[in-house]
Amino acid sequence: MHNILCIEDDAETRILLRKSLEAAGMRVETVWSGDKGVEAALNGNFDCIVLDLMMPGMNGFQAIQALKSQGKTGGLPVVVLTARDDDESRRRAMLAGADDYLLKPFDIDSLVKSIHAAINAESTDSAS
Repeated sequence: MHNILCIEDDAETRILLRKSLEAAGMRVETVWSGDKGVEAALNGNFDCIVLDLMMPGMNGFQAIQALKSQGKTGGLPVVVLTARDDDESRRRAMLAGADDYLLKPFDIDSLVKSIHAAINAESTDSAS
């Protein structure tokens, strides 16, 4: 069972993510800001992080950079889930270290596949 951290400022989306991913057999912790997400990731034991880009305080780009710069979280796969449908945001997120970039409104099956692919790619990279 995978442990997933969801960093999302919208309460309804947080609830939807938790219920959907738990129904897919994952354990889920949710937080509402980039700052709280980085703190939770450093203190927890997660297999993947799903995060929004547009959040108050530390935004998603900053959160990815903070996570990727830490030893404990530097190798964690990050799946961006955002409403920002522009090439510049996608490019910035991928350059910061995101493993995938999905758009809202999202399809839960696509999100679950993306999470599994990111975790499997990371474990393959770690094994080599």
